[in-house]
Amino acid sequence: MKRRALVIGVVVLVVAGIAYWVYEAHESSRARYEYSGTVETREIQAGSKVGGRVTEVPVEEGQFVHAGATLVRFEVDDLIARRKEALAQMGEAQASLDKMLRGNRPEEITEANEAAQAQKAAYEAARNGPRQQDIEQARAEFAAAQADAANGERFFERMQQLIAHDTISRQQFDDARNRRDSAAAQAKASQERLALLEAGTRPEDIASAQARYQQAEAAAVLARRGYRKEDIQAARAQVAAAQAAVASLDVSLREAQIPAPADGLIETVSVRPGDLVPAGRVVVTMLEASQLWVRIYVPETDLARVHIGQSATVHVDGLSREFHGHVGMVSAEAEFLPRNVQTPDDREHQVFGVKVYVDDAGNVLKSGMSATVRLE
Repeated sequence: MKRRALVIGVVVLVVAGIAYWVYEAHESSRARYEYSGTVETREIQAGSKVGGRVTEVPVEEGQFVHAGATLVRFEVDDLIARRKEALAQMGEAQASLDKMLRGNRPEEITEANEAAQAQKAAYEAARNGPRQQDIEQARAEFAAAQADAANGERFFERMQQLIAHDTISRQQFDDARNRRDSAAAQAKASQERLALLEAGTRPEDIASAQARYQQAEAAAVLARRGYRKEDIQAARAQVAAAQAAVASLDVSLREAQIPAPADGLIETVSVRPGDLVPAGRVVVTMLEASQLWVRIYVPETDLARVHIGQSATVHVDGLSREFHGHVGMVSAEAEFLPRNVQTPDDREHQVFGVKVYVDDAGNVLKSGMSATVRLE
């Protein structure tokens, strides 16, 4: 019995020793894969590409905002006026393009054709010269004018004799002289007109008439054919340029109001209403709340057991609950590297930065909190 009891005691001691060794190993393993770190978040620096005079700042430092909330508004009166002008230019360019695509109206084509026909008739008349009937009429008119001039001259001579004997008044004599001069001038004009008709149309007049006809005919052809492809392409380019100008102003109008790109906490606000802000300046800094992580440092001796996507548990001081997370980044270079690494103990001081993203942080965790991360 004593021997049996001794054996049983030895077995119990061995089992207890093994259990204690396993427990210590487990606790050592748990302690080995727990790391201290700090909660961090992405800092967002909000600004405008156009800038301008600030009209409204509806947020304050320390305020939590949701994505899309307005952070800063700028004055937009000048942009609105320029956009109206650009819209008017776009409408004008579009109307010009539509006109080219539709072509000329039927009445415009008819008018151009009639103008061309009129110029053609004038050119042919100039090329053919005066008609024989016109020449004969001019000769008759010249003969009649010569007769009137001869009668006027004879009448004036009689009046000269009468005025010498004071038989007529001075007024009657002046009337006779005026009648003579007028008849002579009329005969001279009829003679010159007859000479022009007999000489025919001058070459330069024919050339001028031909040029006018060709110009009118070309205009009629263009009216019938419509606009050239090159002109239509140029009109399309003008429409595209006008549309681009409107789109550019729309972008500027959107930039005149800075929205929050994500849920987060306002950290700093550097402008107030009335400030004149240049383009590209950061006016609001905020901490993003939708993505938090804990930065820890893993020794080189543990690095082989750490991998992207690895599950983790995060505990934060002052909070009773634990948070779930995963390894999202492992640094490619060591940090805090001693001057000489020779022993295993020295290698423990060579660490690598690791980001552990918190999956269910909500609005509980804040940037800067101390945290303990346990890698599964």
